[in-house]
Amino acid sequence: MIVLITFMILTAIVLERTVGQRALVAEEERLQLLIYSLLAAVDRNRAGMSITISANRLFENSLMTRDSGLYAILYNADREQIWRSRSITQELPDIEKIAPGDWQFKTMEYASKPYFRLAFAIQWPDVRDRLQRYDVVIWQDAGDYFEQLDRFRQTLWTWLIVTIALLLVVMYLVMMWSLRPLKQVGLEIKAIEDRQQTGFEHDYPREIAPLTENLNILLSREQCQQQRYRNAMDDLAHSLKTPLAVLSGLSDSESSARVDLEVLREQVDSMNQIVSYQLQKASSAFGAKISKPVDLVQIIARIVSALDKVYREKSVRVETGLPPAIMLRMDESDCLEVIGNLLDNAFKYSRGHVVISASEAATGEIKLTIEDDGEGLEAKEIEQILNRGTRLDQVSEGQGIGLAVVADIVKSYNIGMAFKRSVLGGLGVQLLFQTV
Repeated sequence: MIVLITFMILTAIVLERTVGQRALVAEEERLQLLIYSLLAAVDRNRAGMSITISANRLFENSLMTRDSGLYAILYNADREQIWRSRSITQELPDIEKIAPGDWQFKTMEYASKPYFRLAFAIQWPDVRDRLQRYDVVIWQDAGDYFEQLDRFRQTLWTWLIVTIALLLVVMYLVMMWSLRPLKQVGLEIKAIEDRQQTGFEHDYPREIAPLTENLNILLSREQCQQQRYRNAMDDLAHSLKTPLAVLSGLSDSESSARVDLEVLREQVDSMNQIVSYQLQKASSAFGAKISKPVDLVQIIARIVSALDKVYREKSVRVETGLPPAIMLRMDESDCLEVIGNLLDNAFKYSRGHVVISASEAATGEIKLTIEDDGEGLEAKEIEQILNRGTRLDQVSEGQGIGLAVVADIVKSYNIGMAFKRSVLGGLGVQLLFQTV
C-alpha cells in the first residue's frame, strides 16, 4: 500500500513538471511565431538606412491595445529603440547582447510582475546592401500562464488526494473482505479449543483450503494419537491382569514360604516387558509429530530378516515382488509396528509360504499385499481379531492386542487396510499407502 501511494505521488510530481515544461515550450513557440509575423511587417524607413514595422500589416491586435500584456520592441545596433508597439505604457529593461540568428527566451520578473521575454537578433540590408544588426524583443505578461499552472496543480493534487483516499477505503474494504476467511479460521480455532467442534467445518477459498485441510489432518491425527494413548493405558491394565492374578495366587497359597521363585521371576519379567512396551507406545502416541520419509522396502527387508531367525525351524519361504524403494511419510517406529505385526502373524500361521507384493493402485497410491498359506480366517473372525484383547489362538503367546494396535496406527495415518482370503489359501491383508 505504501509503495502504491508513493508511486502515485511520484507520478503526480513527474506529470506536474512535464506539463509545466511543455506549456513553457508552447509559450516560447507562440512568441517565436509572433516575431516571425513582426518580421513579415518590416519596411525600410524613409531614408532607407534603417527598418521599421508597419502597423498596418500587424495581425496581432494586442500589440495595438494599451496595457494588453503583449509588447514588442525593435532595437538597432546601437541599442536604441527604433520601433515599439502601441501597447507599451512603461519603460522595459534592455536585453543582453546576443549573436545574430540566436534566440533568447527567459522567464523574469519586472515591476513585481512575471514576464516571458523572447529576443531574436537579425541582420537586414539597407539601401546600400550593407547588413545592419537589429534585435526584435517580445514581452508577454505571464500572470495568466502561472495562474493556469497553479489551477492545474491544485486540480492535480486535489484529485490525487481524493484518489488516494478512495483507494485507501477500497483497499481497506478489500482487505477486510479478504481477511474474513482468516477471521473465521480464528473463530473455529477458538471453538476447537473450547471443544465445541473437532475440526474446521466451513468451506474456505481455494487459497486457504489447503491450510484448513492440513490442519484438519493434524487435528485428526492428534485425536487418534490421544485415543491411542488411552487405548495403550487400557492395554496396559488388561495385559497386567494375568501376571497379577498369578502373583495373587502365589501369595494366597498356604505354601507361600516355598513359592516357586522361577514362576515369580517369570511373571515379574513379563510385567516389566508389558509396562515398558505400553509406556513406549503411549509416549510415541502422545508425542507424535510429522516424520521424515521412510523406505518401506528397507523396513520389510529388516523385519523379514529378523523373522527368518525367529521361525528358523519352520523354514518359511518368502516370495517378494517389490519395487526398489517405496517412500512413505510415516514415523519409522509406527511403520515397524504395523508391518512387523502383520508379517509376524503371516510367519506364525503360515504352513511355510509367505508372499509380499506391491503395486500401484488406480488412485496413484501404493497397494502392499501380505499373504500366507495358512488356514485363514472367516469374515466374522477377522472382525474379532481387530478388537482389543481378543485372541482366536489360545496356544501361542500374546496379549491379543497386536492387530488392534495396527488398526489404530493405520487409522491415524489414513492408511487403508483390508483383510481377504489369500490366493495361497490362507489370510491376506492389503494396505493402501500414500507415497511421498
